Amino acid sequence: MITTRRGKGDGKISYSYQLSSQSLGKVPQVMNSEEFIQFYMEKGNITLKDVYSKWDQKTNTDWLAESYENSLMHHHNLTFSAGNDRGNLYISGSYLSNDGMFKGKSDVYDRITGMVNGSWKFKPWLEVQTNNQIEYYKARTVSEGSDYGSAVLAALQLDPMTPAYYTKENLPVFMQDYLNEGKVLLQDEKGNYYGISQFNISENVHPLVQRDRSYSISKGFNINGATAINFRPYKDLTITSRLGYRFSSNDSYGYNHDYYYNEGYAKQYYMSVNASAGNSIYYQWENFANWMHQFGKHNVSAMAGMSFSQNRSQSANSGVSGSDAGGVIDFGLKRDDPLFYYIDQATPTATKTAGGGVENFSYKYSYFARVGWSYLNRYNVQATFRADAADLSVLPKPRRWGFFPSVSAGWTFSEEKFFSGIKKAVNFAKLRVSWGQNGSIAGLGNYAYANDIASTGQYPTGQQKADGSWEYIIGYAPSMAGNQELKWETSEQINVGLDLRFLRDRLSVNFDWFDKATKDLIVTGVTTSTIVGVSASPMNAGNVDNQGIELEVRWKDTVGDFYYSIAGNFSTLRNRVTYLHPTLKNGLEGVGVRNYGTVTRFEKGYPAWHLYGYEFAGIESTTGEALFNHYDDKGVLEGTTTAPADTDKRHLGSGIPTFNYGLTFNAGWKGIDLTLFLTGAGGNQILNALNNIDYTSNRLTYLTRDRWTPTHTNGTMPAANASNYAQFLTSSGVVMDASYMKIKQIQLGYSFPKKLLRKIFVDQLRIYASMDDWFTFTKYPGFDPEIIGQGRSMGVDKGNYPTSKKLVFGVNITF
Repeated sequence: MITTRRGKGDGKISYSYQLSSQSLGKVPQVMNSEEFIQFYMEKGNITLKDVYSKWDQKTNTDWLAESYENSLMHHHNLTFSAGNDRGNLYISGSYLSNDGMFKGKSDVYDRITGMVNGSWKFKPWLEVQTNNQIEYYKARTVSEGSDYGSAVLAALQLDPMTPAYYTKENLPVFMQDYLNEGKVLLQDEKGNYYGISQFNISENVHPLVQRDRSYSISKGFNINGATAINFRPYKDLTITSRLGYRFSSNDSYGYNHDYYYNEGYAKQYYMSVNASAGNSIYYQWENFANWMHQFGKHNVSAMAGMSFSQNRSQSANSGVSGSDAGGVIDFGLKRDDPLFYYIDQATPTATKTAGGGVENFSYKYSYFARVGWSYLNRYNVQATFRADAADLSVLPKPRRWGFFPSVSAGWTFSEEKFFSGIKKAVNFAKLRVSWGQNGSIAGLGNYAYANDIASTGQYPTGQQKADGSWEYIIGYAPSMAGNQELKWETSEQINVGLDLRFLRDRLSVNFDWFDKATKDLIVTGVTTSTIVGVSASPMNAGNVDNQGIELEVRWKDTVGDFYYSIAGNFSTLRNRVTYLHPTLKNGLEGVGVRNYGTVTRFEKGYPAWHLYGYEFAGIESTTGEALFNHYDDKGVLEGTTTAPADTDKRHLGSGIPTFNYGLTFNAGWKGIDLTLFLTGAGGNQILNALNNIDYTSNRLTYLTRDRWTPTHTNGTMPAANASNYAQFLTSSGVVMDASYMKIKQIQLGYSFPKKLLRKIFVDQLRIYASMDDWFTFTKYPGFDPEIIGQGRSMGVDKGNYPTSKKLVFGVNITF
C-alpha cells in the first residue's frame, strides 16, 4: 500500500535535520608484508633479492585505511501542511549531501527534492487531487563489483610493501627514471607522488590512482506526479480521470588523464573526454469508474477502466581521444589544463566519436476491472482482471496481449456465533485466500524479437573502376535469430493467510503461506549454436517457483507511563527452476570470475542462478595441490583428481537466503524513547571472488594462513604454488556460509514536554542519536554478506562498495 502525505489541521511547519558520521564497517583481512613475502617466495614470484632491493623492511601499508576515511552525510527536510474538510495541502523540500567513505570527493551524492501534494473539493461532487515531486541530483562513484579496474578490489589486492606516497625528495630510483623519461606520475593535493608497486604489476593499481586517473560526474532531474479529477454524479458512483507523468533528464561528463603507473596495464599518454545526455517523457492516462453500494448488511463494489501510456526517450553521446599509435603521441586536447578538458578543445587530429540521437517510443494499453462483495464485515470476496497490450517494438503482434485475472476471499470467523465463547481472549480472527496473475515485459524493446540484418563490411568484387580503383560491395547477413513466439512473462501466486489478535489487541499474529510461479521467464543473452552463427533473441526460457511462509508476531502494552512493543518476523523461501526450454539442455551460463570459468548457472531443479563449479575435496598431502571430486560419464563419483574436467562441475549452493528474520523493540517513558532493530538471513552461500592469481596480488588470509607447505602437510588450503589454483577459485573451496545477524539500529530519543514547548510556541521537539549498521555477526570473511550480487551474479562477491556503520544525530521540530 502506498500512502500519500497530505496536510491536516490549521497549518503545521516541521523541520528535521540529520547528521551521520560514516566509517568502514566489516572488511576482509588480507596478508601483511611478512605474510605476503613468505607466500610469494613459496610461489616463486619473489626472491630474496627482490625483498632487499624493492622493500625497505618496514613498510606495511594498510590499503583499506589509505583508501577510506570517516565521512559525513547531512539531510535537511522542511515541510508545510494544512487541511480542512474541503481540501489539504502538503509542501516539502529536502536536501541530502552524502560524501562517501572513499577518500576525496570521488564518491559523493547530492540531491534536492521538492514535493507538492494537494486536493480541493470545488463542489461536493467535484474534487481535484495532485501529487508532484521534483528531484535534482549530482553523483560521482568509484569503480566496484568488477574483476578488472575496480578501486574496491585494488584496496584488497595491492601489495603491502608499497608505500602509499613518496615525497619529491625520497622518490625511489625507478620512479625518478620514469619522470626523467617524460612519463606523468600522478600526485596528491600536497604534491606527493602515489607509490608504484614493483610487485603487483596489474590493472588493479594504487586505489587513489584509480580515483585520480579519471573523473566522471552524472547529474540530472526527475519530475513525476499525477493529477486526477474525481466526479461524483451521484452518491455511489465516482468517475476518475487521472494523468500520471514523469519527465527525466540526465547527463554525464568525464575525462581520462595522461598518466603512467606500470607497463602494459595502467598507462595512457594522451587525454580523452566523453559526454552524454538523455531525456525521457512518460505519461499514463487512466479513466475509470468506481461504484460502491450498501443494501442491508451487504456491501458491493465494482470498478472498470482503461489506461494508455507512452514512453519517449532520446540520448546522444560524443567524445574525443588522443592516441599514441606508431609511437607518435596526439595528446587529443589543445592543452593539459582543466579549462581545456572539453570536446570543443580537441586537437584537429584527435579521434572524434558521436552516436545516438534517435527517438525511441514504447506504448502500453490496458483494460481492467474489479468487483467485490462483503457481508457483515464477516465475509468478503474480490475479483480483478487486467488485459495489457504492448506495442510492436516489444512483442510480436500475435503475442502482444496478456490477460491476468485474480481473486481473493476472506472470512472473519471471530464474528461467528460459535466464536463468542473465546472472544475475550481472541478478539479477532480472519482467514484469507487469494490467487492471481500479473505480467512483465521488463527489459524488452527495440524489436529484440525480430530477425535482424546487419552489415558485415566491404568485400572486393574483383572488378576495377574506370579510375583504376577496385570495386567493393557492402555485404549483409542475419545478425539476430528472431523469436516470433516471444510473449508476456507471467507470475502466478497463491496465498493463504491467517490474522489473529489476542488480549484486547495486545498480541497479534499474522501468518502467510505463498507459492509464486513465474512462467515463461524472459531471458536474454542466450548462447546459440555455432551452426546458427547469429545472436539469439530473448526467449521465454523457463519457469521458476518460489514457495515459503511469512510469520509476524507483535506484542504491545502500556504500564503507567511506560509503553513498549516487541515485533518479530520470520520468512522462508524455496526457490527452484521447474522448467527449462528444451533447446537449453545444459542450462544457461551466468557470471564468470576473471578467465577462470563461469560460477553461476540457470538450470532445472536448482535455485535460479545457483552457484556452480568444482567440488573441493581437500589437499594432496605430498604436493599441496587441490583435490576435486571426479565423476564418470554417468555422473557416478569415481574419486578425486587434481585436474578436473568441466563435466565434474556440480551445484555448490545458492546466493538466495532460505530464511530471513527480524526483531524490533520499541519502548518509551516520559518523553524518552528507545528503538532496537536487528535483522538476519541464513541458508545462502557466497562464492568469494576477491582473489586474483594472475598477478602478484594480495589475498585474503582466510585462504593463506592454513595453506599447505612442506613443513605443514596437513594444511586445509592449497600450496602457494599449486598449479590448479584457478580451479580452486571456482570450487566449493571458496563457497562460504553467508548467514548473518545484524543490529541495524540502536536509537535513543527524547521528546521535550509539551507544556514547556508551548512557552516558546513549539508543538513538538525531539532529539535523538542512533548507531546504524554498527554490529554484524557472520562467519563470512569478505565484505558485508547482505549486499552481494543480483541476477546472474547472485551470491558472487567481486567487491561491492563496503557498507558503512553510521553514528547519527538528529532533531525534529514542529511549529
